Amino acid sequence: MAQVEHIEHGIEPVFDGRSEALVLGTMPSPASREAAFFYGHPRNRFWPVLAALFDEPVPEDNAERTDLLLRHHIALWDVLASCDIEGASDASIANARPNDLSRILHAAPVRHVFCAGATSARLYGKLCEPVCGIAAQKLPSTSPANAAWSLPRLVEAYRPVAEAVTCFEPPVLDVSAVVALERAIAAAGTPLDRLMRRAGRFLAYEARKMLEGEGPVVIFCGNGNNGGDGWVAAEYLDRWGIPVRVVTARAPEDLAAEPARSAALRARAALSDRAAVLVVPDDGEVADLLAASPLAIDAILGTGFSHDAVKAPFDRWIRALNDARARGTVVVAADVPSGLSAQTGAAAADTVRADVTVTMIAPKPGLYIVRDQGCAGRGCAEGGPLAVQVSGGQAAAATAPLVPAPCCGRIRVAPLAYIEPLLEAAAG
Repeated sequence: MAQVEHIEHGIEPVFDGRSEALVLGTMPSPASREAAFFYGHPRNRFWPVLAALFDEPVPEDNAERTDLLLRHHIALWDVLASCDIEGASDASIANARPNDLSRILHAAPVRHVFCAGATSARLYGKLCEPVCGIAAQKLPSTSPANAAWSLPRLVEAYRPVAEAVTCFEPPVLDVSAVVALERAIAAAGTPLDRLMRRAGRFLAYEARKMLEGEGPVVIFCGNGNNGGDGWVAAEYLDRWGIPVRVVTARAPEDLAAEPARSAALRARAALSDRAAVLVVPDDGEVADLLAASPLAIDAILGTGFSHDAVKAPFDRWIRALNDARARGTVVVAADVPSGLSAQTGAAAADTVRADVTVTMIAPKPGLYIVRDQGCAGRGCAEGGPLAVQVSGGQAAAATAPLVPAPCCGRIRVAPLAYIEPLLEAAAG
């Protein structure tokens, strides 16, 4: 039998000057207090719900959870600052003292308050609403104890949270601006190796969504950091029970670029027996792999590529990918289709034609073309590459609507980090 304890909250709220919706629990559970963050019980579904709302991978640590909240302009705290409670039983709460919500409400443009669970809503209505004057919407508890609510049902119930916030659309940034932004992200506390983990996981997440049918996923990894994203994606897909075949020109220990080398070594060590790594396979082996695969990932060349031709063996891999796509294999490109200049939109003789491009952090100008409105209705709807030079974190000033370049397919931006304040700082 759990003993009644007096608990002080002890966990700082998550918010900043862009927070538009405030989500409130009741009081941190023992698992949350141990994790020093909200909803720390491994079976609590709060973080899977939020990730599903915004169609992104479930965050894996407190830094990623904070990042998810801030990126989507959500503040998170609890109603109570202290109380007497028996274990994690909200029904046992006594001597409740509320948190000072004015800390958030005076600093952020919060327009909507949501209470997760009946106890949170009841205590908010009694202790907080008379002071702050904002009525709260009650949401179901995401606790594993609330087993009557499935994850899909919870996601739909929490939909008003997503509808209450303004979606941030990252601007089109030139390649040098993205490199500078990566340095700023690292200086703010998320180093490049951690960004690569997030990038590879997002790539794997998007690939899994598009995967239809059985058969292994073939991942083509180049020698640079774009290849590192592919190695991380292989590790996650394998962890999720999806067989993978990694095709690489160099064994992980022979890679020079960091953090790609470390990511490849870690991924190879983590891969299960159902996975395979093929170092410089011959063309017949590559063709056989693709013939048996419903989906392939292009992580060969990244945003630094700007040449007229692709070197061997990558040129042959690109041709094999395009041939497989013509036969029905889905192709997902990491950051930019290999052979395409992410800056200018110039395509090499061998360029991957992707079904979807998962571009990291922000869209790049070479991924888009300008729609020629003057040709509309005359079979000439798409014009030339988007020619913008964007520096210092400024948004591109396009004079006509943008559409993905044909070789990119659908473009999905993987946010990876909270960049709004960094862009504002760069803009000066």
